[in-house]
Amino acid sequence: MGWFSKLLLPGRLRTGPTALLPARPDPKTLLAVAQLADPEARTDGDDILAGGSRIESPVELTGEVLAKLGVPDEDRLWACRIAAEGPLPVDFFDKSLAEGIAYRLGGWSLCQGEPLDPAEDVGDPLVYLPAVPEPEEILPILAESLRHADAVDTARWPEGELIEGVVHVPVRRGRVADVYAGADVLVTVEEGHRLPPAAQTRWPYLTEVAIARVSPVARTEEEAGEDAEPAGAASGDAADDRAEDVTSAEAAPGPLDAGSDAEGAEVATSGNDAENTEGTEGTEGTEGTEGTEGTEGAEDTEDTTDTEDTDEARGALLVRAAVALALADGLRGIAADSRGFQIAEAADVLPGVMPEP
Repeated sequence: MGWFSKLLLPGRLRTGPTALLPARPDPKTLLAVAQLADPEARTDGDDILAGGSRIESPVELTGEVLAKLGVPDEDRLWACRIAAEGPLPVDFFDKSLAEGIAYRLGGWSLCQGEPLDPAEDVGDPLVYLPAVPEPEEILPILAESLRHADAVDTARWPEGELIEGVVHVPVRRGRVADVYAGADVLVTVEEGHRLPPAAQTRWPYLTEVAIARVSPVARTEEEAGEDAEPAGAASGDAADDRAEDVTSAEAAPGPLDAGSDAEGAEVATSGNDAENTEGTEGTEGTEGTEGTEGTEGAEDTEDTTDTEDTDEARGALLVRAAVALALADGLRGIAADSRGFQIAEAADVLPGVMPEP
């Protein structure tokens, strides 16, 4: 690569969706990952064509270029730039492709100059369906795969009906067709979506598909009205508003923030210094030592809490993925993660899980 190419490289990678990977990916593994999003993905020289996008061959990046890209604390990464072939891919497929590759290969995603860690936004499992299923088709499947609700929360679901432990809310307004709620999982069926590559391969005769989105029930309480906008529901109808907010809200992964931890460290350090000074004046450092031990204990507690939260979040994600797989099997659909990469088993939704090449 000439000096002129190296000069232009950061700008090219920054503008287009790019997957930044910790190691050079094996071509067969990279193709297998791309085929999860588009089963007809194929090699084209050193590149891969998938869903109207070109996955360019990996380029090694060193610390100097990475610093220009805004990626901290990395000495070497491999960049796979995603370039649209012809017209822009449907529904920003090139961006989803970069994020999905980085998610499975343990890397970063770079789009519009913002490096992101896709593992921080696992999203909701999806099921592509050729048509909106009737309640009598989907209810028996959910009755077996969901943890049952005890009763209908009429404040949240005034039109809900409890059927075999599943709350059914017929919305039939806007894009949302039906909502089904168990004790901790919400299934929202949306219609009128354009075909993603995986669905186009399965149903080439269709012009649009339905999508069943499997999300946590708690999201309707925490995020409705804050991060989402109603998708055309009538004012005053709480059930419809919340259902459409859940389906339209996409939790955007935040930018890399190296400052928050540093600020916390400065506060902790200043507190320890004060305690140590008091200990030196009073009892020859005894109180200062105790303060340090207390800080270490607090850090251990925080680490343990973070680990428990991560394990709990992954466990909940696996539960939702299992529901998506049950729906795909029972309704002859396609189970996928939030970025449109097909899953064959629940563990496929976890970060760093790759198909066999």
